[in-house]
Amino acid sequence: MPENPNQPRDDDAVLGGDSQPPTYAVVLGGLEGVKRRFASTVESQRILALNDAFNYGESGLDFVIQALQDESTGVKRAAYSLLLTKTETKAYTALEKFNHYQFFECLRTLKEHSNFISSVAIAPTGKIIVSGSGDMTIRVWYVERNWCLRTLFGHRSYVTSVAITPDCKTIVSGSCDHTIKVWERVTGDCLHTLQGHSGSVDSVAITPDGKTIVSGSSDNTIKVWDISTGESLATFSGHSDRVDSLAIAPDGKTIVSGSYDKTIKVWDILTGESLATFSGHSDRVDSLAIAQERTLETDLGAVKSVAIAPDGKTIVSASYDNTIKVWDIMTGECLRTLKGHSNFVLCVAIAPDGKTIVSSSSDKTIKVWDILTGECKGTFSGHSITVISVAITPDGRTIVSGGGDNTMKVWGMR
Repeated sequence: MPENPNQPRDDDAVLGGDSQPPTYAVVLGGLEGVKRRFASTVESQRILALNDAFNYGESGLDFVIQALQDESTGVKRAAYSLLLTKTETKAYTALEKFNHYQFFECLRTLKEHSNFISSVAIAPTGKIIVSGSGDMTIRVWYVERNWCLRTLFGHRSYVTSVAITPDCKTIVSGSCDHTIKVWERVTGDCLHTLQGHSGSVDSVAITPDGKTIVSGSSDNTIKVWDISTGESLATFSGHSDRVDSLAIAPDGKTIVSGSYDKTIKVWDILTGESLATFSGHSDRVDSLAIAQERTLETDLGAVKSVAIAPDGKTIVSASYDNTIKVWDIMTGECLRTLKGHSNFVLCVAIAPDGKTIVSSSSDKTIKVWDILTGECKGTFSGHSITVISVAITPDGRTIVSGGGDNTMKVWGMR
């Protein structure tokens, strides 16, 4: 006869006798024993019971999955961590639906920069962070360490944007000094200095094959460069104001740009043809007081950041109008507008699962959103002033932010 997993086994312990109060005289065996211990009012005992649940097959797995809905944050965290060790489809499905961002906290604060951090990028391996700063330097860090691996010197003004190639060997930076620099990551050597823009280089991006750089500038243009030679391949014109952000589709054929002219444009990288223009960000903000505080030079509808989902079908944009918009790249339809930040939204990133948006804002917070529903799944506070840039690791388990307080913060679960 098959063994019943809910019944005590021969080697299970029994708690009872005169040494314990009669109310605790229960059999600590089988899944029923696990459930009795889980009913304890002591959180540590409940977590220990969860650890034992996996000894009882699929029923035990189901029990741990149910614990994801527990009222105790500690129990939910323990259940989540335990399920990460399992390979069953049921466990994977439960984790996929679960909001693990509720457990995120600041794991470390990196303080080597002496001025604001304008841009952060995470290598595809998820192990290396690159940061650009108003102190005119680029720094390279390990995600899991508190110290800087190396500092790259060479720009003569603020570094505005950084990117790293898919093979993690090369860093690209843009600067207010009108140049783009190409660096060897390991040695820190500057391989090329690219000149051609007549204004600040506000954004840089690298194609998925690692062979091409795309840059956007305050001269209102987009340029395409050969990363190995530094040769300028093409210039795209069409925006009527500075191009502050760029993203490249996973197929490497499409560029998306965001501009202070309040539009997002989609381009064919080979022909330079403008395929579509999306409009929707505006000068309207929910708070009149905030609007009155801002200078006349500030264009409230400016698009500050754009990102493309891994499937290449969805664009996300962030604006000075305090909102994030989600767009269908084929139709140009605005699928939803995400509201929750109380000030400028300066940067957006999309998690590799294509389901999660991370945003940073002048309201000093980082927010995590469900891209399909627009639900805010978490808000992180810790920077003392504006959060300028944000990025997320490929596994979605770590977020990195750069602030106007000269610090970079790493967020995740302990």
